[in-house]
Amino acid sequence: MIKIYRVYLILALILPTLLNSQQLPQFTQYMYNTIAINPAYAGSRDALSIVGLNRNQWAGFDGGPQTQTLSIHSPLRNEKVGLGLSLINDKSGYENFTYVYADFSYTIKASEEVDLSFGIKGGMTYYKLADELYNATEVNQDPYFNE
Repeated sequence: MIKIYRVYLILALILPTLLNSQQLPQFTQYMYNTIAINPAYAGSRDALSIVGLNRNQWAGFDGGPQTQTLSIHSPLRNEKVGLGLSLINDKSGYENFTYVYADFSYTIKASEEVDLSFGIKGGMTYYKLADELYNATEVNQDPYFNE
C-alpha cells in the first residue's frame, strides 16, 4: 500500500513539469455577463439588453490581467428565437486575446411556468503577443522561442 503512495508522489512532482496550459478570460461578475458563457441566455429578457464590463485584476501592477466585455442580446419578434453578440478583450501579461461571438437561442415553453432554452455559439479569436516581448534580451536567448 505504501508503494502506491510513492508512485502518486512521484507523479505529482513530475507531471507539472510536463504540462502546458492557457489562461482563459475570468468572469467574476457572472450574473451580469451570462451571455458571454451561455448562448441559451440570448433573448431571455423581454427587451434589448446591452452589458459592458471591465475587470482589472492586480490594479496598479504592470502586466496584470485585464478583461473588457461588451454583450448585446435580444429576442426577435418570434419570442422563441433570441440573438446575441459578445465582444471580449482579454489581456494578460504579453498576451492579448480578442474574441467575437454570435449567439442563437431557441426557447420551448415546457409548461405555464417553465421555459426550456437551447443555444449555439460561434465566433472567432484573434491572438497577439506584445511587441516588447520580441525585443527582450532574455527572450532572444531562449532556444525554444527561435523555433
